[in-house]
Amino acid sequence: MPNEQPPQISIPAGHVTITTYGSLRMEMVQSLMDARATCDRTGLHNVAWNFLPGTLIEKARNEAVRALLRDPNAQWLLQIDGDMTFAPDSVIRILQTAYGEMPHADAVGAYCPLRGELALPTLDTGSGTWESIFPGSGILEVIRTGAAFLLVKRHVFENLRDPWFRMRVPARPLDFLAEVDNFARCKFDGRNPFRGMPGQEWERLEKCAIDDPSSAPETFVPAEVGEDSGWCDRMRNAGFRIFVNTDIVTGHVDTKITSWQTHKEAIAKIQQQQRYVVGLGA
Repeated sequence: MPNEQPPQISIPAGHVTITTYGSLRMEMVQSLMDARATCDRTGLHNVAWNFLPGTLIEKARNEAVRALLRDPNAQWLLQIDGDMTFAPDSVIRILQTAYGEMPHADAVGAYCPLRGELALPTLDTGSGTWESIFPGSGILEVIRTGAAFLLVKRHVFENLRDPWFRMRVPARPLDFLAEVDNFARCKFDGRNPFRGMPGQEWERLEKCAIDDPSSAPETFVPAEVGEDSGWCDRMRNAGFRIFVNTDIVTGHVDTKITSWQTHKEAIAKIQQQQRYVVGLGA
């Protein structure tokens, strides 16, 4: 049974906002109704529950932030995407994490898998990519996570500029370094003060950028960074900290189209298994 004990900590008022393209999955609606019922039973009534439709996910997320900032009492925003499933106590547990276990956290996310067969969780602890981590790994500090089930405290939005959520246009690390180098020379009388330091930090970073596979034009394929990862990058750059509680587990509703090819693949798999049973290798 989910933990439905009343929170033993002081939780300020806040917003739970469901971001959607305009329709909700039945599985998500059931999760949401169960979560709200659990909050009501435990006495957590200072929550505004909102739906925010939008064909552009960036706009929907930013409108959710603007609605939060218009409410002088609201101190946190929990965004939940309209295609997620979660346990009835998930909203309470993420609030307990954010204001009880990790009060120094500026944002707390849940364990959220991507769609697709690999179902990688949106967890990046510093590798620069989503990592194969399983539930039950505790509370992890991350540099990036998704916004499908993400709580952010008000002060973060107040300290960063609107629009908060926006896709980041891709570029090579070498391009970024060139921009910083040029900006430094413009501001420091024609020289980059980071060059020639005793530890050769700039030169070492530049060497990493030159050696990066993206520096080869024939192999560079731009990979756009989504609005949620872009938001995490801006948060971290401003000194804020992001955590994911891997014990709060969500599901991502996926849609699969079946056809005659699906049937053919299934029959071929059965025939292959039959061959294995009689000792044939193929």
